Parts: sequence; structure tokens; C-alpha cells
Amino acid sequence: MKKAVKLGLLGAIIAGVFSACSSEPKSVEYYSDPKNAKELEAKVTECKKKFPKNSEKTSKELEKSLNGNPSNEFLDCENAHKANNRKSEPQESMMETMQRLRDEKKEKGFTLE
Repeated sequence: MKKAVKLGLLGAIIAGVFSACSSEPKSVEYYSDPKNAKELEAKVTECKKKFPKNSEKTSKELEKSLNGNPSNEFLDCENAHKANNRKSEPQESMMETMQRLRDEKKEKGFTLE
């Protein structure tokens, strides 16, 4: 009976360790959701402190990212920054985009049929 309890506790501890280590970074869509605006602000502030521009730590993480092996923490920060940038950029509708592209092509002398 004692062995079963010990094995159960050991299993729970191991499961807890693995689940904590494998947490996935939150997506850009998650941070873009207006319901998560406060979390986005907090994350961007936190990331600016953890990964300051032109720091050695940031350079190492960027290199790891380019090699296809970024840390989840860095990915989470990247996603938060992307969502923050999306928020600050004006969004145009599909119709506005199509009209803008048509106008640009006409200016360059292309004809649309």
C-alpha cells in the first residue's frame, strides 16, 4: 500500500514537472483579442525588460530563433510584440485594399480587365 502511494506521488510530481516545462507560447491572435488587452500590455512591458534591444541575451535568442530553436519565452514575447504592432496599425477593409491596389496599378500604367 505504501509503495502504491509513493508511486502515485512520484507520478504526480513527474507529470507536474513535464507539464510546467512544456507550456506553449500564447498566439498573436490571443494577444490581439481585446479581452486580453491588459495582459498584452503587461507582457510587452515584461518582454522589453527581459529582452532589451541590442542586448547579448536578445541576440542569442534571435540566433536560436533563426536556427529554428527559439525558447517558448522568446516566442511568447515575439507574439505579444506582433499583436501590439497590429493594434497600432490602422486596419483597412478588403474593399479598401483592393481599391488601393487598383489605383496603384493604374498609376503605373497597368490595365485591369
